[in-house]
Amino acid sequence: MVGINVEFVTAAENAVMLTLVNDGRESSLSIANNELLHKLASWLRQYHADCIADVVPSYSSLLIYYDALSFDEAVFIERIRPPTDWFSSVSEVVATSHTHVIRVCYDSSVAPDLQRVAQYAQLTTEAVITAHQQPLYHVYALGFAPGFAYLGDVPEAIRCPRLETPRANVPRYSVAIANQQTSVYPSESPGGWNLIGQVVELPRLKAGDKVRFQAISLGELKRLRKEGR
Repeated sequence: MVGINVEFVTAAENAVMLTLVNDGRESSLSIANNELLHKLASWLRQYHADCIADVVPSYSSLLIYYDALSFDEAVFIERIRPPTDWFSSVSEVVATSHTHVIRVCYDSSVAPDLQRVAQYAQLTTEAVITAHQQPLYHVYALGFAPGFAYLGDVPEAIRCPRLETPRANVPRYSVAIANQQTSVYPSESPGGWNLIGQVVELPRLKAGDKVRFQAISLGELKRLRKEGR
């Protein structure tokens, strides 16, 4: 982490964008850098709650809102700018996060693209299912639709590009992958990711949380949905 610093740019009349930079270049996308970003968000909320209206993390930046009537942008930036030893300070702040276990059914009847992913990866569908459950996924950011969480990283062996033609309608609670990311569609919507299963329910996820997927049968999926669990 030596050489990591921060850079501010104007994002709106009442917001600035903070990005991590390393030796003058924007830090690469990684779980480690994203976790550091969430720790920095926690640090800002803890030490500058009096002047920050909201902090919204994304993959590699923080969107920081403030009261433009009370602060000039330049004054606000200097007020919240981390000190030169900010990393040691931030490291002491533990970003609040939770680990969620999400039950998912990979049966072909609810996984229309599972075979496509298997063919692309030159694996069996069983191997794709096993690989998808292996990581403890990190919630990089929320976006696209309310509750849509970008999770990573999908094992390299099963990474598959988006569909050339997106679907007009993706069923609610569909599990999908696109390249290094996986997610669960929180509601019925258009989408171009590869659908490989469906979950029983979707917990409320927030950036920085961890997710592990756990396979269940089609019978279990139907039973649990019937029971409302």
